[in-house]
Amino acid sequence: MEKQMTPAEEVIMQCLWESGEDLTVYEITERLREHYGKDYANNAVATFMKNLLNRGLVSRYKKHHSHQWHPEINMDDYRDQKLHSFRKQWYRGSGVGMLASLVETSDLTKEDVKKMKELLDEYMDE
Repeated sequence: MEKQMTPAEEVIMQCLWESGEDLTVYEITERLREHYGKDYANNAVATFMKNLLNRGLVSRYKKHHSHQWHPEINMDDYRDQKLHSFRKQWYRGSGVGMLASLVETSDLTKEDVKKMKELLDEYMDE
């Protein structure tokens, strides 16, 4: 089943995933401010967390006097799902079309393109 998140929820989840540890609402709020430039109030983050909890995307448990929040969906799995959905919606499922668009419209360096070619060559050798 596809898990949908709002852009704000995605940033919060990214914060949890990248921290590598379970966090309190206060810790999430601080990390969002310091690392993502998001100045959300604690109560706004708490609301986002409750919404994520209700959809099974995070869990919480009590530690000392506060709740710790834990991601229940893997970052790589979510990213893969989003990429698949994006490719299906915007490129009619065509990986070639998506790759061509990426190469033609982005600010990829020649080194990026070289590495992409190496990845494709490795894939073809399998």
